[in-house]
Amino acid sequence: MPFGAKVGVMMLGEGFAHNPRTLLHIAPYLRSRSVDPIEIFHRSGVSPSALLDANGWIPRELCFSLGNELYAATGERFPGAAVGRRFRLADLGTWGAAVSRAGTLREACETASSGVGLVHQGTELRLRTNGRFATLSFAFLGRSRVDPRQHILGSLAVLRSVALLAGVPEAVGVQFSQPYERAGEHLEETFGASLQFGCMTDGITIDREILDLPVNLQDTPYRDGADPVETAASLGALVKDMLPYGGVSVERVAGLLRMSTRTLQRRLRDFGFSFEEIIDDVRRVEAIRSVISGASSAIEIAFMLGYSDQAHFSRAFKRWVGMSPRDYARRI
Repeated sequence: MPFGAKVGVMMLGEGFAHNPRTLLHIAPYLRSRSVDPIEIFHRSGVSPSALLDANGWIPRELCFSLGNELYAATGERFPGAAVGRRFRLADLGTWGAAVSRAGTLREACETASSGVGLVHQGTELRLRTNGRFATLSFAFLGRSRVDPRQHILGSLAVLRSVALLAGVPEAVGVQFSQPYERAGEHLEETFGASLQFGCMTDGITIDREILDLPVNLQDTPYRDGADPVETAASLGALVKDMLPYGGVSVERVAGLLRMSTRTLQRRLRDFGFSFEEIIDDVRRVEAIRSVISGASSAIEIAFMLGYSDQAHFSRAFKRWVGMSPRDYARRI
């Protein structure tokens, strides 16, 4: 598939997909490893601007590909676990809010299971009891051409945080369907010491004695009370409206969002991308869509995206996809 042709976002119910919120901490993680997230996202076929739609859906295989790119880019064995441990329930929107409002750990697990479709389409999450232990078992349904291991690790890290709401970490363990490997001890940094490998399913094991304990939510609030995903979503909507008129600057956008330039830049750092990277990617995605549709000429697309002339647009397009708009349209 030509570069840039996988930038679309799925609609609910179209297939196996993940909510963009589940990718929230990948870019900050990559930057902490001195890796450019723009390149990694583009290589996997996931557009950073797709993350601006907190209610959108990204095809699951692209998310799996992104997880595998983390492994290739950082050389770390379990980057999915490192990303997953960064998540707080507050990062996961309606699903996280519903889980955190549960009265007991049992209710939190049952709420997580029944509402998993809010963050993952095509995922099975069940609370099962067997003897002394309960298991919050997790599985991606259907088949995939892409190895899902890193996303399994990230999901298990998030689910472990649900089990820890009761405040008894020694009663919580993790089971992996993957066999034990030499680097397995590094998983203890994320999942603790109670680990089992080569199991029938992936999941979180919980001592049944703590299931009816009250939950103790300890999510740390954002520094200025703002959700970076919501800030990014507001930015995305403004930018698309402003592009045809030119003059999209961080100062102007910050003013329209009723915040200081420094606050906007700080929130975007929490999101993982700079203002300039977001603007460039929004333009890239809209340009590719417009060129593929063939409904507008190159000069019309240029002005729609806020370029002063066709030449500037053509240079930017060649930087994005490696060829001119005309050649790209012919190839598509």
